[in-house]
Parts: sequence; structure tokens; C-alpha cells
Amino acid sequence: MGLRGYIAKKIFFALIAFVIAITVVFFLYHVIPGNPANIFATDRTVNPEQRENLLERWGLNEPLWKQYGIFLRNLLQGDLGFSYLHKLPVSEVIGISLPWTLLLLGTSFVLNAVIGIFLGAFVAWRRGSKLDTGFVLTYNFYNAIPLFFVGMLFIALFSFYSRKWGWPFYFPAYGAQTAGSSEWGFFPHLVDILWHLVLPLTVLTIAGILGWSWFMRGNLINILTEDYIKTARAKGLNENQVLYRHAFRNAILPVVTNIGMSIGGLIGGAVLIETVFSYPGTGRMLYEALIRHDYPLVQGAFIIISGLTLLGLLLAEIVYGFIDPRIRTS
Repeated sequence: MGLRGYIAKKIFFALIAFVIAITVVFFLYHVIPGNPANIFATDRTVNPEQRENLLERWGLNEPLWKQYGIFLRNLLQGDLGFSYLHKLPVSEVIGISLPWTLLLLGTSFVLNAVIGIFLGAFVAWRRGSKLDTGFVLTYNFYNAIPLFFVGMLFIALFSFYSRKWGWPFYFPAYGAQTAGSSEWGFFPHLVDILWHLVLPLTVLTIAGILGWSWFMRGNLINILTEDYIKTARAKGLNENQVLYRHAFRNAILPVVTNIGMSIGGLIGGAVLIETVFSYPGTGRMLYEALIRHDYPLVQGAFIIISGLTLLGLLLAEIVYGFIDPRIRTS
């Protein structure tokens, strides 16, 4: 199978998976307590004219199968529904929060991949050393602590106690920017945004780097025991040539498949981190929508999250097929 056929096949299956995902989300939305039509009927903040327009647009008085058809039609038009909590279209609410999440997740993902891969290779090359032992202990210790607790610990140490102890710097404990910072000018505003990003990004990235490093370390240790590595050494290649020309190149292939799976973990971590740091991203928005029973917003957020996760998996499979032709022909 050629590369174009391989990509077309992966896109086709990704679309099927997305349709299944949004179908599951739709029916879960209608079986959970609190029928959407009843919510509109009892919500006094929605005026009667607006209520009737929304009921008609989403067919909430129609049979379930008709509602599903209307849901798909509206989804194709970019209409994700109406948020009871924000009194705005769901697409507008998500459009406000999504850029903050993409900033947090995108930066964390790049740091995880770059630092994690090379750190894992560095540790694996020194297997059995004190460095390797320290890495294993650090990985096990950090993974034994809940992520939200690590976030609270960072807030206490680097925000509150750093001021109390008179440290020369401290970081904001919550939010994504200082109120009114948009009027300071482009660069001061950018610095303020990045300063607010430091703590949530650090907590999320440490966990990611350790995970990627652990995965890369395991792959490289296994490959270093292969016969072709012994053959390369027998031919007189130095250790750097063995590592980067033979071992590293083959160890990194399985890591590429981990890219898509890591996106799901990053999104799950973002929900916790954004909630702990009151960061105005999609994760915190989803948490607030869940506790306030804003089901249309929950449904829209899950659709976006499902789409991003599947897109990550698709890109990972395409990259994997591009760098390893054996996958395309299997």
C-alpha cells in the first residue's frame, strides 16, 4: 500500500471513530438525569421567546431519533448548542477557553517530547548507574502523588510561601493574566501571560517528561540487547555511533505511536491542572459545566476533546507510516 492509500485509510477510520464518539456523547447526554427540554422549561433566566427558539432549533420536543438527526445537522453547521450557564452559544464559550488550553497543552507537549526523549536515551545509556537509579526512584515517587496535590504544593511553595519568605520572585497562584494587562502593550502583556503559565505548565510538564523518558528508556534498553547492536560494536563503531546511528533511531519509532495516546493523558491532566490553578481553559470550563449541570456545554466540550484526541492519533499514525514503510505494507 502506498503512502496516499495508507493516509486515506487512516483518515477514513478516524472519521468513523469520531462519528461513534459523538453518537455516544449524544445518547449519554439524553439518558443522564435532567432532560434538556425540562431544564429549559424550569430555567427562569431564559425568556419564553428564547426558550421556544432553542427548543425548535434543537428539536427537544421531538422523538429521540429526530433529535439525533437535528444534532448531526447542527453539528455540521458548527452549532454545538446553547450554554445554560453562560447564556451563550456553546461554540462561543469553547472559543474563549480553547486558546488557553491549546497554549498550555501545546507548550507542554513540545517540552515533553523533546526533553523526555533525550532524557530517556541519556538515562538508558547509563543503565545501572546512580543516575539511572535516581531517575527510577523519581519516576515512581512522582507518579505516586496525585497531580492535583502536586499543583497545590507548587502554589503553596512558589506563590504564597515565596512571598512570606521574601524570595526575589514568586508566581501567580491562579488565572491566566492580570486584570487589565491587555492595556499594557503587546510585550508586557505577553510576559504577564507567560508568567501566569509557569506553574501550571511546570506541574503538567514534569509528569509528561517523566512518562516520555520512562517509555524511551525502556525501548532503548531493550534495543541495546539486540544482536545487530552487538554486530555494530564488533565492527568497531564507537559508542556514540552505536547509540545515535542504530539504537536511538529504532528506539524512537514506538515513541511516535505514543504521541497520540499522550494527548489524551495531557487533556485529562489539563482538567485537573486548570481547575487547581483556576486557569480559564477548556478543562476548567468542563469542570464547572459538570458541577453546574450545563449538559450542552459538557456535550460540546467532549466533542471537541474527542476530535482533538483522534486528530492526535491520526497524525501520529501518519508520521509513523511515513518514517517506517513496513507499517504501510503490513
